Amino acid sequence: GLYVGILSSNHQYTRGNSFLTSSNTKEIYSEQALFFHGGIPITFRVYKNILLRSGFSIILNSDINNKYKTTDTRYFKTSPIFFQVPVAIKYESDRYDVLQFRDAMRHYIFAGATLNYDFSTGSVYYYSPTTATTLGEAILKKTNLTYDLGFCLTFTINDYVRISPELKFSYGLNNLIKSSVINSPLLNLDKLTTNYVSFSLHIEN
Repeated sequence: GLYVGILSSNHQYTRGNSFLTSSNTKEIYSEQALFFHGGIPITFRVYKNILLRSGFSIILNSDINNKYKTTDTRYFKTSPIFFQVPVAIKYESDRYDVLQFRDAMRHYIFAGATLNYDFSTGSVYYYSPTTATTLGEAILKKTNLTYDLGFCLTFTINDYVRISPELKFSYGLNNLIKSSVINSPLLNLDKLTTNYVSFSLHIEN
């Protein structure tokens, strides 16, 4: 099978004591960004209604805008392209009738983790209302690990085709801040993670 969908992403900041007392970045937040993603799932049946799902997918380039304040309001923009390898345990119900259609639907829930690798350059664009756009080095790590929770409905079209709309929530686990970058606006933060909410349409045969 295969799937395609859209994904909403933003950076989640953890501010510690150093953020409150620093003379550098005084305020920071991330705007929601939409991405297109698609991939190929691989599913193995473990036992009756329990399955193991993996595969691979790609999240195509989109910009995440981040606003921060020092002496004035400034912005930086990242444009990641992620290659993903998810692993999840999936529990699916038995088929049940819908209206006059017999055994036409089932639902499932799943939980797992995803390894995300950013194979873009990782460059960051800095800009403000009074200065031109400049290009900076990568300030975020390329490897991002998330844990995932989701649910789905499966519609059986015929004996060969099933269509499944799926909603998944992903929460970042590892700190993405690169501490080696000089003058990064993230250095007085304790942690930065990436969160996702994705909707996808799975087509299986």
